[in-house]
Amino acid sequence: MVFLLFFPVGQGSLTAGGQSPSLPVATLPVFATDAAQGFASLIEKMKGRKVFLLGDASHGTDEYYAFRKWVTRHLIEDLGVRVVVLESEWDSARQVDSYIRGLLPAETGARQMLGEAFSRWPQWVWANEEMVEFVLYLKDFNSRLPVDKMVRCYGMDMQFATDASLRFLAGQWPDGSFLRQKYLDLYEWWLPYLEDPMLFNRAYVDGRETGSLLATELLGAIAEPTQEQRRILTMLIAVEQYYRTMSHDRYEAWNIRSRYFAWYVRSLFDSPEAAQGIVAWAHNSHVGDMSGTDVEDTGLINFGRLMRESLGPENVFILGSAGYGGTVLAATEWGRPPVVMTVPPARGGSLEALLESGGWDNPLLLWEDKEDAGLWSQPLLHRGIGVTYTPEDEMPGYYLTAQIAVRYDALVFWRKTTALQQMVAP
Repeated sequence: MVFLLFFPVGQGSLTAGGQSPSLPVATLPVFATDAAQGFASLIEKMKGRKVFLLGDASHGTDEYYAFRKWVTRHLIEDLGVRVVVLESEWDSARQVDSYIRGLLPAETGARQMLGEAFSRWPQWVWANEEMVEFVLYLKDFNSRLPVDKMVRCYGMDMQFATDASLRFLAGQWPDGSFLRQKYLDLYEWWLPYLEDPMLFNRAYVDGRETGSLLATELLGAIAEPTQEQRRILTMLIAVEQYYRTMSHDRYEAWNIRSRYFAWYVRSLFDSPEAAQGIVAWAHNSHVGDMSGTDVEDTGLINFGRLMRESLGPENVFILGSAGYGGTVLAATEWGRPPVVMTVPPARGGSLEALLESGGWDNPLLLWEDKEDAGLWSQPLLHRGIGVTYTPEDEMPGYYLTAQIAVRYDALVFWRKTTALQQMVAP
């Protein structure tokens, strides 16, 4: 959810007037003019897939979270999905997992748990009122199931989980053992950077630090690592690569994070609870197949594309979201408190403007055949808002050019969106 990248639109995709070469809106198929009416068909289309990637066009819009909750409930109840993955740090999602499985003290409420789990900026992405309702639902659902049938929650992000992951590893090997010493070497190397991994980046850029291979060495020294040991050490390897790379090659830093997302989700299939599939929540920029955008020539890859390539497109369902105008919860600068902002009407020539011009409030795009997909594969501007946002800089900073039917398997749109509600203090 952090360091979200957006790139200037490809000029080759636009006409001289700044409009995309779109067909008249009346000729473009809309599966359902009300997403609720087409919802059953959407779930039906998802049957038989292994991974369900549910995207949001911003991390601060109520409708995107609410619709993902609705879809996820049906994936759980109708298709038997038992694994939910968030674009959040490993340790934060681990606390959510403990809560929904009834492993925390009975007096711990949903708001208290979310506030403690998501204490790092930007807290509102997961500590919000939509998530309060969702974790209460998951806990109630799990309370009626045996332990091996419960829904699990995992976090696939890795930027700020170094301290927690190293603390988890602390008790894995006995004192005096070879592996324990390897762990202590790794911990001692990370110690100056635990409070803020960006300190390692700065030390590396200044030439005060060269990096280490200690996590790689420890993983290689374990004869039969547990699933959690393998995941955590692989995360620590990715974290170091990420911060070592970000200052001189932000595209490759993005790719490191994307490859880790994909590796982590695939690793969950080693667990029996993933037998009926995995649902993952993340920004459109991560879940939408990047091969359907104008940034492919930069060498960028992303989570959605990697999942399609590794599992086969027939095993992955990607649902995107979009909105024309309204309000959003975001920060004006990195690290500042979020505020409710007005989202200006979407740029002409964009997917959002095209759908709004059709007069629909909340349509669902779901390609029924190759002809439908072909019509929605023309290049269109497509907006994305991150945790920071400055409406006056909308173009080109918050748009890319995308072939919607290539990027997604379906997309839901709102004419007017509302800002996500921050979590009320417990």
